[in-house]
Amino acid sequence: MIKKTYAISFHLLSIRTNMIEDLLEIISKISGIISSGIFDEKGLLICYFGDRETTNKIANTMQRIVNENHNQFYSLNLEPITCLTLIGDTGTSLFWPLNKSSSLAMMIDNDANLGKIRRNVENYLPRIKELI
Repeated sequence: MIKKTYAISFHLLSIRTNMIEDLLEIISKISGIISSGIFDEKGLLICYFGDRETTNKIANTMQRIVNENHNQFYSLNLEPITCLTLIGDTGTSLFWPLNKSSSLAMMIDNDANLGKIRRNVENYLPRIKELI
């Protein structure tokens, strides 16, 4: 019985992971996205597109910003944070904190349409949250 339950659990996890990968593939086709990744509730990378190292750095940095500044954000009535954006010389980082430490992180080209990317990505966030 335990082996069957484990096999079923593993199969369901595999299906969910495939669905998350499919959503990231759709998102990554949006014009201007250089790299992106989806992280689970423990902050571990589930899947990514583009440069894995850059995606990990964005997610770790942004999650740390959210965690370290939670009280300040709350006192300014900025909770809940739906998306953080950092604009740099070589690109713009976008970060959507989801449930617990799960998130979607990405690097986009500085010339990309930031508003269009955010609107398009936000359409997929509810489904990603359900699957994580």
